[in-house]
Amino acid sequence: MAGLDQGFLETIQQLLSSDNNLRNAAENRYNEARRTNPVQLVGSLFKVLLQTQVEKPVREQSAVLLRQCCGKVKEDDSSWQKLGPAGQADVRLQLLQLLESEPDAQVRRKVADCTQSLGNQLIDIGENERPQNIQVWPDLMPSLMRMICDPSKDSSLRADCLWIVKEMTCSVWQMLVASGPQSYQVLQTTLADPAESVRGEACAMLCSFVDNIEKKDERKSFQALVPDVSKVMADLASSQDSKYLNVVLQSLQSTTETADFFKQHLGSHLMPILTGIAKSHKDEASRKYAFEVIISFVESKPKMVLKVPNYVEQALEICVHFMMQLNDDVQAWTTEDDDEGEEDEEAYTFGKEAVDRICRCAHKVELFPYVLEILKQAVAKLLQTGEWKHTVAGITSLSMIAEYVDEEAVVNQMMQGIKMNLAASHARVRYSAWGAVAQFSEDHPDVVTNEAWTQQLLPEFVKGLDDSCRRVSLRSMEAFQHFGESVEREDLESFLQPMMQRLGQKLQNGDVTVQKKTITFIAVLAGQVDDAFAPYYGALMPILKQVIQSTLHKVEERTLLGKCFECISLLARAVGREGFRADAEQIMQAMIQATQVPNLPNNDPVKEYMMAAAERICSTMKEDFLPFVPHILPGVLEKFTLAPREFNSGDHGLDEKEEVYLSLMPSEDGKMKVMLMYSSDLQDLKGALECVHTFVEELGGAFSVFVSQTAQALLPVFDFSMEEGIRELAFEVWGQLCGSARQGGQVQIVGELVMEFLKRVLPKFEGDKTDLGAWKTSAEGITACLKKAGSGILSNDQVRHICQTSLKLLTESFKRRTEAAKGKPGGPQADEDGDEEDDDDDEEEQALRVALCEIAGSIMQHHADSFVANGFSEFLAVAVQCFQPQCTADDRKLATFIVCDFLEHLGERVTSQWPQFVPQLVEDTMHAEAEIRQPACYGVSLAAKQAAFAQLAPAAAEKLSRVVTESRKRSKKKSEKAAQACADNALSALLEILTNHQQAVSSTQAQLWNVWLSGLPCQEDDQEGIRNHRKLLELMVQERAEVVGEGGQNVPKLLQILVDVYKSEMVDDETSKGIGQLALRLGEARLEQFASGFSEKQRKKLARIVREAQK
Repeated sequence: MAGLDQGFLETIQQLLSSDNNLRNAAENRYNEARRTNPVQLVGSLFKVLLQTQVEKPVREQSAVLLRQCCGKVKEDDSSWQKLGPAGQADVRLQLLQLLESEPDAQVRRKVADCTQSLGNQLIDIGENERPQNIQVWPDLMPSLMRMICDPSKDSSLRADCLWIVKEMTCSVWQMLVASGPQSYQVLQTTLADPAESVRGEACAMLCSFVDNIEKKDERKSFQALVPDVSKVMADLASSQDSKYLNVVLQSLQSTTETADFFKQHLGSHLMPILTGIAKSHKDEASRKYAFEVIISFVESKPKMVLKVPNYVEQALEICVHFMMQLNDDVQAWTTEDDDEGEEDEEAYTFGKEAVDRICRCAHKVELFPYVLEILKQAVAKLLQTGEWKHTVAGITSLSMIAEYVDEEAVVNQMMQGIKMNLAASHARVRYSAWGAVAQFSEDHPDVVTNEAWTQQLLPEFVKGLDDSCRRVSLRSMEAFQHFGESVEREDLESFLQPMMQRLGQKLQNGDVTVQKKTITFIAVLAGQVDDAFAPYYGALMPILKQVIQSTLHKVEERTLLGKCFECISLLARAVGREGFRADAEQIMQAMIQATQVPNLPNNDPVKEYMMAAAERICSTMKEDFLPFVPHILPGVLEKFTLAPREFNSGDHGLDEKEEVYLSLMPSEDGKMKVMLMYSSDLQDLKGALECVHTFVEELGGAFSVFVSQTAQALLPVFDFSMEEGIRELAFEVWGQLCGSARQGGQVQIVGELVMEFLKRVLPKFEGDKTDLGAWKTSAEGITACLKKAGSGILSNDQVRHICQTSLKLLTESFKRRTEAAKGKPGGPQADEDGDEEDDDDDEEEQALRVALCEIAGSIMQHHADSFVANGFSEFLAVAVQCFQPQCTADDRKLATFIVCDFLEHLGERVTSQWPQFVPQLVEDTMHAEAEIRQPACYGVSLAAKQAAFAQLAPAAAEKLSRVVTESRKRSKKKSEKAAQACADNALSALLEILTNHQQAVSSTQAQLWNVWLSGLPCQEDDQEGIRNHRKLLELMVQERAEVVGEGGQNVPKLLQILVDVYKSEMVDDETSKGIGQLALRLGEARLEQFASGFSEKQRKKLARIVREAQK
């Protein structure tokens, strides 16, 4: 080994040693040599590599170390920079020589890796440049192309050279395009090479090459090679070794450019080969790769690919093929848990996820109805076979597409197919059917939990609890968690007793998994039936206490313990504060003890359950919860100190069992740094903020004694930069603290809180860096504080400064949009497939503009006179400009938001300016876009409160009537919810006109009342529901003839509406109480008469209303 330093060779050998002491000492010597004499070190590494008699692992290690020495070439203190120009030139030369001469394939691949890595770092060609060669390494591409095209060279060397070019296409594609004919010739020749390795790498290189070419015209000249690629893939598919087939398949997993390149040949050339591989190739990895290629084409260019004849049919057929690869050993399956089952049946999981991916893409480009029709036929065939694997595949397909189905009739049809399989003889069919019930309950709760379906499904849930297969029974219990949360009390009550009988037995059977599911099931029941659960409280609470005592110090049973706390908090809500009072102290003490158990993992589930349970108990006990706050609050506030930390490559303190949240952030020197935070810590911080939010909201002024302590603890979260959602919540909590201090009569503290917030937030708007997300969060924080703080907090100068700051940012946002639009005539640009380019910045800019205008709204609310003097004219100008015909829909929506605040908060102060914006508002009540129509209707409801609206009332009423009648006629679809929300707001506007402008609409008054009544109840907008149903109750109590009708003929129908909305989100507590009083006033005889036309569920609910009103 002439010229080789034996001491250096020994160092490399010891780097591979299993002896920690030897290895650590060798690392120290190596690092010292790299730091003090990198030129000599690099030379020694080359010498080791040139000695073919040295053991291969040592030579491979030398190649890896050489790659490291050739890294970070742009950094001043890197080994590469220390080599100097001469040393760098020598490395470039020796790498190419070594690549060509190295006889060992594995060592050579590592040399190839070093070559491509160095090339990618050195080469920097401008996007619009098309050079004939690489200036910084002129020998690189000629040498590689010479070796690739020399048939006398070993095929593995030529394949490695093609691999290098493939890895560098992101850096050299401009040169390859400039040498188009030569590049084409090289590819054509290598695609026809006798060696599989050369053909495979040539395919991969072509795919990577076209993937990097952005211009369609420059890709086009290489499309004639697609048939050659197809032939190579077909040949490789029949080879004994699938290595290079998999190389090709992985390179085909496409981007938009790749999909566009192959589009003319997808159906004719690629799909026949890909489907054959996906279905029947002997290698499992090849089957999955081929399937992934098929799906990735859909994801890259959905509009284009979905129009390829039979593409969707074939793709879905493969999905089904994968989903039917299920274990025949059903007995073994029944003993596995769900996670084990997923791991054992990866093909099934892959297939079902592929269905979802196809449907998601189709939905995005509004082609899901086309895919749905294909799926309907496929699923119908699967369910009709009677063979269990086919049935499972069919039901699973229904679960995957549930999210995208729009029409209620289709949902009902699908649910019928699912329901009939809940009682199937095969356990796996029943299991998948319950999974589908869970999915449809989540995606279509309004349909699946309506009265018709609950009467069919609730008996099945009772049977599910008794299922002979434990795993199926558990699945039915999981499904109930999703289903039960949306079922109304009256539907559940008759099933409560049989369910609780079975659940009580399960709770005491000693199976921890079953106990967890049982407790969750009970918690859902208690949450839905409210005080009807009280009879079970006495028997259940001792059992839950016993579980708590037995698991309190068992780290392995923390989830069960947490679920106990969750269940108890829901039981507390069911029995009310009086019923829970006797147990409250013991339970709260147990919760505090549970968080103090030593040696708990970071992701301890009890913390999350405990804080959520404390929130519910606080909501139940109200001011009676106050004595517990001093004991709980410090532990919650301690979570506010959780923060991300910087990650470095030497960080060995990470817990491998924990999920980690990573984020890139700029450091003070302008470089990017990686910040990390355990997901459990992030969740704990969020949970703590939500917990405090609930405490403040529920306790109101009573929490004011804790405001200062909480505010001080909250300040560090203001600088939390890993996730804007955390800062949003922190700012909202700060606003809640302002409101609590105001309610507690601590006006001075309110002022201090607001000033502290403004001092910290306003300067961030004045920095040079554009941070749309952070600005939006800060703007929303200001709004939250000012709304909760109330009046008398801001001076005129402060109002002026906040308005000017908001307007400045607003102006800059519009300016950025204008700059971005330059060179894009005609609005949003469409790609070659007809799809508009997504532009997240547009959405972020609009969200920022809305947030800035909401600041103005919060000032109007409590400092109206000051705003009129210091900000109104400027914001009016913004609104008027945004109402101009040439402006975008986003601008018009923004203008509508601004004028709604004018109308709500400034009242008669600005009626003289109405001609500039109110007519536009009335006009927009008929706008084609629901997102403009809804706020316009809301704005008219505000304007109609003023006498000045009288002259506009007739025309507005006519438009609003059309909105209501046309919307309510629409078919029942998820996509129509926005239209129904518009109608809800239109009802409010009509009501205001009928209440305040009877004279103006006297000729159509009767017709308008009929429209209002026929449009009830409100369907989507909770706030408008509260508003309209409160007024309906008031008018019924007054027995207004326009409402109750001649001789009270409308009362049964109207009472039916009030019964339906009772204690729902569509009424407030006062209205629910009033509905009870109305029922008592009507009397038993009339109620019985009216209820004759009610459904069974409505009659039960009416009886409950009467019972509760009599208490």
